[in-house]
Amino acid sequence: MKPLKKIAIIINTSKPGAKNLAAVLDEIAQNSGVSFVKTSEFPCPSGFIEGVDVCFVVGGDGTLLGMMNEAVRYEVPVVGIRHGQLGFLATFSPEEMEDSLPVLFSGGYRIRHRSMIGYQEAGGASKFALNDLVIKSGTNGRLARFSVQMENERVADYACDGIVFSTPTGSTAYNLAAGGPIAHPDAKVVMMTPISAHTLTSRSVVFPAGVSLQVKALDHVNDPLISADGQPAFAKIPDFPIQISLAEKTFPLLELNDHSYFKVLRNKLKWG
Repeated sequence: MKPLKKIAIIINTSKPGAKNLAAVLDEIAQNSGVSFVKTSEFPCPSGFIEGVDVCFVVGGDGTLLGMMNEAVRYEVPVVGIRHGQLGFLATFSPEEMEDSLPVLFSGGYRIRHRSMIGYQEAGGASKFALNDLVIKSGTNGRLARFSVQMENERVADYACDGIVFSTPTGSTAYNLAAGGPIAHPDAKVVMMTPISAHTLTSRSVVFPAGVSLQVKALDHVNDPLISADGQPAFAKIPDFPIQISLAEKTFPLLELNDHSYFKVLRNKLKWG
């Protein structure tokens, strides 16, 4: 890949050690002849990353997720640096920076285009989620009842605490905790996993790209709790049905050439 000439640095100062990591990044960039702009304003100002080769995010996977819309809008790949244990989305840990950053700056990287979920309420504009869309009853302890349809075919009705719709990137998050499968990030699928379903035979379903799912609330329609990547999915209570599909746009994530997805899995999930 082409060497990097200009980068953006986004620092989430609420994360311990983020300022110190950013200072190390500054120094290595200067020594490598790479120019940069940086900000500790998070979320970063609109348009801040326009025109740069890559955006570095210092502060963890949650901080990186907060850059999704800007990265997609300007088609700028994102690099995650996490203080402490390596995250699922982080490109590398602080301990690897001195050795890995010069390699990355000189072009030793690849760009992975991660799938996103596109979702919208009835009559609304499409929005995006990189990890998952979760639909639950907004009343604590209250059973939720939803009906899921694919195109014009009913999939199933669910009595459950909620439903997780996940991308492969998000398959190791809430989806996994709810008993769903792990999917390789290159897979073009959407996974649907019921949360604490009241029917023991209710299991995850994996849908291919190109299909559209609709979720109807069978009751308690006035108080649903819907989150996208852990944040409120809508500014107000949405109108059902909610439409879900694999988005045409993708999230550009930069990785080193020797990055291993399964090494990260073994590390995070304590596999042998």
